Amino acid sequence: MVKSIETPRPRFTEKQPRKISIETFLKKYRKGGPGVKYEFNKGIIEKTEAMKFKEQYITLNLRRFFKKTPAFQADNMLEQELEVWTSANQLRKPDFSYITVEQVAAGARGEEPIPEFVIEVISKTDSIIIVKNKVREYFKAGVKILWHIFPDSETVEIYRSPEDIEVCSGDKICSAEPVVEGFKLKAKDVFVKPE
Repeated sequence: MVKSIETPRPRFTEKQPRKISIETFLKKYRKGGPGVKYEFNKGIIEKTEAMKFKEQYITLNLRRFFKKTPAFQADNMLEQELEVWTSANQLRKPDFSYITVEQVAAGARGEEPIPEFVIEVISKTDSIIIVKNKVREYFKAGVKILWHIFPDSETVEIYRSPEDIEVCSGDKICSAEPVVEGFKLKAKDVFVKPE
């Protein structure tokens, strides 16, 4: 009888990220770096690409349409990479956040209001797990509408809850109503590049 010899199988273990304190994050990572932004998620640093210069045409298009809304006329703002505390130990920097005059006043009093409408521009290098987890996180924090903009496919995903997703491309209308009155545009208008 021949005995088989079992060779030990290598154990693959996922390296767990090193946790840091909020204070360390705010001191060392808050500003990000060239082409990157850092977010804080329960002690873990999440590094993502900042919007690239070549994607700033999206900013131009969104702001042009936003300026036509009653929300803009009421001095509300669509701000880039504003710090948003979604919980006591989670700091996010959405690519765009809709901020009302009332929220600006609350911020001046030291409060941390949650924008009801946020936009994330999704790049090829973004982790799908992090992107999907952030959807739930944003809605749990109080966001009412979330847009995911995909420049490569010229598609916009509109979330009204983590389970309610509308996909827009071409002539389909992307809307942030009722949160932002009058803010709606064709998906293709998000991706118009200046000449």
